[in-house]
Amino acid sequence: MPEPEEAIVRRAQDGDREAFRTLFERYRDPVFGYVRRMVGDPELAADLAQDVFLRAYQGLPRLKAPGAFRGWLYQIAANRVRDHWKSPRPEMLSLEGGGGEEGGGELAVADTRPGPERVAVREHLRLAVSRAVEKLVPERQEVVLLHHLHGLEVREIARALGLAEGTVKSRLGRARADLRRHLADWMEES
Repeated sequence: MPEPEEAIVRRAQDGDREAFRTLFERYRDPVFGYVRRMVGDPELAADLAQDVFLRAYQGLPRLKAPGAFRGWLYQIAANRVRDHWKSPRPEMLSLEGGGGEEGGGELAVADTRPGPERVAVREHLRLAVSRAVEKLVPERQEVVLLHHLHGLEVREIARALGLAEGTVKSRLGRARADLRRHLADWMEES
């Protein structure tokens, strides 16, 4: 039976580097994926994600609830992205630019026997959804990614972003409405 995450976190808090390595390996790809989606640039995302784990490692002894590690880690990631947005790099603030057509494999759904038409439709949908998410304002984009792509519950997102649960629900609702509007053309042509 695998060791519970809370036990791994406690060992990491006690200075066990292998325990932290286990946590890093478990969350490396999801955190990188979240950050990459938020900033668009894979190289920048790699730097920011590395900084997220450095901050997590340094702050781990102060984490009071080891069972809340995942939400706490995404809180660090969200704060790091927000810090980046505040920095004077306007070219990185555009949600219209890059990132949607390359990579993005985390939205693809594996199908063992797809036909060519199904593959084409699925890829077209993946790109359409990716572009639609990129068009969301950052506040809505972050809650959509944390909830739908990374599986955090509204409560966890609220804690991670320092928001009221009602605010998270409202942003999710508005983001979904925006996504429906952005995807309306795709739905009509399909």
